[in-house]
Amino acid sequence: MARGPLALTIVAALCVAASASAQTARAMGTVRDTDGKPIKGATIRATNPEAYPPQVVSTSDERGRWAMIGMRIGTYSFVIEAPGYLPVQASAGVRTAAAAPMLFVMARDPGPIPGALPSNIQAQVAAANMLRDQGRLDQALSAYQEIRARNPKLTSVNMVIGHLFQQRAAQEPNPATRRELLTRAVESYQTVVESDSGNERARRELESARTAAEAIAQ
Repeated sequence: MARGPLALTIVAALCVAASASAQTARAMGTVRDTDGKPIKGATIRATNPEAYPPQVVSTSDERGRWAMIGMRIGTYSFVIEAPGYLPVQASAGVRTAAAAPMLFVMARDPGPIPGALPSNIQAQVAAANMLRDQGRLDQALSAYQEIRARNPKLTSVNMVIGHLFQQRAAQEPNPATRRELLTRAVESYQTVVESDSGNERARRELESARTAAEAIAQ
């Protein structure tokens, strides 16, 4: 009779293991630039606060390919970053069944053009660029905003400011703060669109930031 409880325990353990296995999922895809060329060394972060682990990270290879295993089924927020490119944000469901590879397209970061700026602020732009490249995003934002305040006609700086707000939002764990940062990005891109209605890149970034902000509010 002693075998009965033991057998039940083994069956229960097997059921738990099967259930856990059924929850395991994976994601894969490629990262390319706007010309269709693969981007090597891009960092892909998938975040889902309700999953464990809550964040999975991968890096693209020389063919732009990346893969993640050991994930849980659910909806993840993806953030893709690569040196010299604008960050990309997307939301996608990860399932146990085989799914089509994801494709992330990254545009090059134009940055301010020092040669097109008045000589008296070129040093300020260089300093702001250095802060940005060092990853000191808050200090870089303050520097660019000061440049904009002193040169209100220099609307192109708003593109960089918008990108920095998006980068800060990607790092922010608090939903309310993240939404506020994305709203600030929307305002910056809107300023560019209002001054240059034909700027398609600004329109794309505006729509991307606006969609991300609205998704948090839902």
